[in-house]
Amino acid sequence: MDRYQYEFGQSVDGVIMFTPVLIERLVQATGPIRISAYNQTITAQNLENLLHYYQLDNKGIYQEMTIEHVSDNQVARKLFTQRVTSTLIATVMHLPMSKLLPLASEIFGAMKSKDLQIYVTNPQLEALIGKYGSTASLDRSTTHDGLFIVQSNLSASKASQYVSTKIQDAVTLDKQGGATHHLQLTLDYQQKGDVYGFDTYRDYVRIYVPPNSQLLSGNGFDEYDKPYCGDAQSGYTLCQPDVYGDGSLVCTPPIQIGYATSYINDPYTNRDHPLDVTGMPQNQQSDEAGRAMFGGWVVIPKNCTMKITVAWYVPPIGKPYSLLLQAQASVDSPLDLTIYPAAGTCTQQQKGLHFTQVMDGEDHTFTVKPQASNCVLVYH
Repeated sequence: MDRYQYEFGQSVDGVIMFTPVLIERLVQATGPIRISAYNQTITAQNLENLLHYYQLDNKGIYQEMTIEHVSDNQVARKLFTQRVTSTLIATVMHLPMSKLLPLASEIFGAMKSKDLQIYVTNPQLEALIGKYGSTASLDRSTTHDGLFIVQSNLSASKASQYVSTKIQDAVTLDKQGGATHHLQLTLDYQQKGDVYGFDTYRDYVRIYVPPNSQLLSGNGFDEYDKPYCGDAQSGYTLCQPDVYGDGSLVCTPPIQIGYATSYINDPYTNRDHPLDVTGMPQNQQSDEAGRAMFGGWVVIPKNCTMKITVAWYVPPIGKPYSLLLQAQASVDSPLDLTIYPAAGTCTQQQKGLHFTQVMDGEDHTFTVKPQASNCVLVYH
């Protein structure tokens, strides 16, 4: 809203953001949409690929310039998307009542999964959105443990569509109510199509946790001032399939590092980047008030799998122990969560309380509740 005011000199009352998943759901409700000028039929299955083709592929952009009679390619590259948007809105406005109710259900579901995010300055309306949907806001409560993992594809490419993320978190509780987390993120980057940019994937990973959390250890984050290995053109030692020799980054030969997104004061601008030494999160200064943060670059060549590990201790917050796990929109990550109760409190749960499920954008709360000599893991 601030940027809109700055650029256009007009104030707005709110912001609506949505992911391609919501548009796919709308197209499922409306049925295929015909874009006659381009001789294209939009379906839930081909929507994202067509948007990428006309926005990023030179052949698609040239077709837009020809059809729309536009000479500026930067203007032309969004015109197909505009036609899709206007056609979709017109189609929705003329839907029969029998299709409007399923459509409304999809919209409410998208709010819960954060595929539709709405912010308004009106406090009453914002409260209503929070009651019936989701405000998609970062939790800053200090009454329970919390974890929010945010991934940002800053690769100057569409590579994230080929990156799958798995989350494993083992939480060990102590008798005082403190919690020690051992987190492993597995990022598997198998490039199966055009990424419309640099092959090497650069992900800025931020892990938000309660304030006063103490970082214990970490590995897998790029130490961008310490080159480690490269390819035949880089002049550095040739990278091996098990790049660091500890299984943290494993690639399918031949390893292709190539160009990557440049960063501030990048000494490798316009030439091949080597892979750097990895280690602890390089950024431990939070960019969000009321949260501690461990963050840094994660660099993955194509057809490689990276394992990031981070351990931290959360001082006692409250009893019974409760963990709010927040999910990022459009990152459907398999979650493997194990909570080990404090020694002597749950004699039947020596192997820990286990939960597995695919994250779908919805936030979940996990609470350890003692029952006699046992404990149960309650979640919602």
